[in-house]
Amino acid sequence: MVRYTSRDSLRAGVPLGGIGAGKVELDNKGRLVNATFANNWSRPIRELRGFHVFVYAEDLDKHLFAQDVSVLGTLPTLGSAGFVEAEYEGRWPFVWLRGRRGGLEVEVEGFSAVVPGDLKDSSLPAAGLAVRVRGSRRGIAAVSIPNVVGANNVGRINEPVPGGFKARNARAHEYDPQNGELALLAKDPVAVIPQFNLDVPRSEAPKVCALGPEDERPWLYLMGKADFGPRVAEASGGGEQPAGVVAASYEGGEARFVLSWYFDKPWALYPYGHYYENFFKDAADVGRYFLDEYDRLRRRTAEWQEGLVDPALPEWLRDAVINSAYILSAGTWLTKDGRFSIYEAPEVAPMHGTVGGLCYETGSLPVVLMFPQLERSFLEQLARHMRDDGYVPHDLGTHSLDAPSDGTTAPPRWKDTNPTFILLVYRYYKRTGDIDFVKSVYGRLVAAYRWMRGQDRDGDGLPELEGSGDSGFDCAKIRGPSAYTSSLWIAALVALRDLAEAVGDSKTAEEAGSDLERARNSFERSFDGVSYKAWDGAPEGAVFAALAVGDWWLYLAGSREGAARRDRLASALSAVLRVNGSASANCAPNASTGRPEADGEISERVGRQLTASWPRLIFSVAALGYALTGDAAWLSLAEKEWRRLVELGMVWDQPSLLLCPEGRPYEVYLDHYIGSAALWSFTYRYALSRLRGV
Repeated sequence: MVRYTSRDSLRAGVPLGGIGAGKVELDNKGRLVNATFANNWSRPIRELRGFHVFVYAEDLDKHLFAQDVSVLGTLPTLGSAGFVEAEYEGRWPFVWLRGRRGGLEVEVEGFSAVVPGDLKDSSLPAAGLAVRVRGSRRGIAAVSIPNVVGANNVGRINEPVPGGFKARNARAHEYDPQNGELALLAKDPVAVIPQFNLDVPRSEAPKVCALGPEDERPWLYLMGKADFGPRVAEASGGGEQPAGVVAASYEGGEARFVLSWYFDKPWALYPYGHYYENFFKDAADVGRYFLDEYDRLRRRTAEWQEGLVDPALPEWLRDAVINSAYILSAGTWLTKDGRFSIYEAPEVAPMHGTVGGLCYETGSLPVVLMFPQLERSFLEQLARHMRDDGYVPHDLGTHSLDAPSDGTTAPPRWKDTNPTFILLVYRYYKRTGDIDFVKSVYGRLVAAYRWMRGQDRDGDGLPELEGSGDSGFDCAKIRGPSAYTSSLWIAALVALRDLAEAVGDSKTAEEAGSDLERARNSFERSFDGVSYKAWDGAPEGAVFAALAVGDWWLYLAGSREGAARRDRLASALSAVLRVNGSASANCAPNASTGRPEADGEISERVGRQLTASWPRLIFSVAALGYALTGDAAWLSLAEKEWRRLVELGMVWDQPSLLLCPEGRPYEVYLDHYIGSAALWSFTYRYALSRLRGV
């Protein structure tokens, strides 16, 4: 399990929220942070101040808060001496926060539903919270949340509903992206304080404490130690910050709560609506459904974690695979009409469905396994947005599904998006056998193929790069045929030939087969006895880890053939393991010579994007190497990369790039990166065998 304590520094907590529904993170200090449920993927609410989990053990007359756990329960009038340290464990979409004081132990479990094949349950805008208490037989657990509905606090009001309360804003206008609803419900609540003001007047403010200058009377009231009359009315001034509390008994094992949301107002950057709107009318409706189905949703979500992850993998890797799917909560869109996409990096680079450079193609591994209908939705969009001349765009749009871009550095256009599209369709077909879909986009596949053929300027069968960042390595000045694009193109030719045969187009199948033979012959001529030539002008001995990307694609798809000759691929992979794998104690660079002075030359010539690590590339190549050789050294290579992400507190906010050189501060690039789920490469074939016919 991935474990931290409350003293550790994390870039993000475990995200809770359904596919395309937005999320909130429960972090290791007991806070709800980085909320994006209000259509604000690129501008998260950094903390929901006023969220608390409170436990009062009536039989012991003890209480504690699971909030800022290093100083829990230090309200002067409520007692002191909170947890010294709390334990935090994440296994997305589950998270556990555990602490103890004296003989009282508390565990808070949060989870969201992810049920393979079931889009209704997997897109729920909700998070379940279960509070479990040991050392006490009788008492209550309570949860509070602030009302953050509406861009302005004026007009915020909480309303009682069966089981809890609903937060809305009566003054928010129809163009306000934060106009919607929150709800907090419990199963069989014993007390509900639908609304109180978090901020008490300064004349009544308590001393500085764990909750800051918050009103302590609701908590005293729940313990029977003070009277408190809730006021339900619209906030009318800057000093009025509405919040509410719901309490339930933990007798019988646990107290259950659901935080749910509903933001259905279209606005400039999100006019599409949410998939959950097809099934629910408001936030309370969502919350009631989640509570009613709590056991089933929890059980079905836990099942895929056991059933789809190869049990032969070491425990750290099984956990890494599971947690790497966090982007399904942190960075996906699922519109009301079923259009699906993944942000490349929601805060820094909010482009949708970026392809090329192992972006969507690695990020969607759990998608194509568990939700092939979403994969089809994305591929339909990508096909629809192809340029008239057959070019496949780099993404569907920035903050949009309708403004496709040719690429971050285009022009010139990229040379890896077209083969990637062909391979995505091939992977989907091999997963589902959906020949009707293949037929529906087949004309686009052929057009993509013909555009790509035109990028071969010298007739050797391999596309040439122009040295202007015209591939997923968009910060690298790679010129001529590169091992990456050559390998990728060969794999795409295998895929197109097979797809052409599947639809009965023997002419195109023969043509692709002829191109395949020519491309393979040229690629093999670039083999120097150890590895394949990285790119034109690369330093002598440079090993480019991306040389195996085409073979990665064909291995996952279950093809009987590879992009490279098997014996030479084995040699090249061995070089990656030996040269790139030993170049740094921090991570494995994308390209290396094994000689620091030459690696500096690589960086100077083409940019440090190559002497840094793309975790998604290293994980993918390591998975391929391990599958083909069984050599545990590949697991060690992947583990080094993973341990670095854990150490940096980036498990649930992985970057695109990590700098590798020793003695330099860590630098990361982009957030919640689309390719995070590349670790599923280690279990893809195993999971596929468990899902046949599903």
